[in-house]
Amino acid sequence: FQEQHPQATTYLLTEYSEAHIPILYGPQIPRHDREDTKERYSRALLTLFVPWRSVSDLCDVNENWEDALKSRQHHISADSWNIIENIELLHECKKDRDEHLLRVITEAQTENDTIDPELVITSRNMRDEYDDTSDNEDLLELLGNLNEYTTNALNSTKKTTESIYIKETIEAVEKVGRFTQTQSKHYY
Repeated sequence: FQEQHPQATTYLLTEYSEAHIPILYGPQIPRHDREDTKERYSRALLTLFVPWRSVSDLCDVNENWEDALKSRQHHISADSWNIIENIELLHECKKDRDEHLLRVITEAQTENDTIDPELVITSRNMRDEYDDTSDNEDLLELLGNLNEYTTNALNSTKKTTESIYIKETIEAVEKVGRFTQTQSKHYY
């Protein structure tokens, strides 16, 4: 941290010796080829892949995010461009998957001219898969599930660790003959 940073004396950064993959929470990085999301796309790339300390490092006051990305794209490393290209490939895969699923459903149900509404991809998903409202709802659901799974995993680990500890303690006590009158049945 720079000296003028309010937490410069109390916080530090450490570098992991092993590679870690960050998991980003929040809205997805939008597609670059859609006119209605170019500003958000540019803002997302700048904030994730260009070093910055304040917003003015990313975008000037009288500049839009798309122009800011064009003028600062030389700050993005080759590895980062590879990641950005992979994000775009994921978007293409999702689009192709949705189109294929819709074709399969349509072909499978042409006999009776009805398509189960549960199986049809909603028009909102096809038109605007980056609606902030649905992102927030998806994020809340993800956090709820994450909390539930994490709690269950921790509890099962804790129970396992406690059980092992109890078992080892009982065995150690029996070995030394501390409580000779105890029964040999273990309840743990």
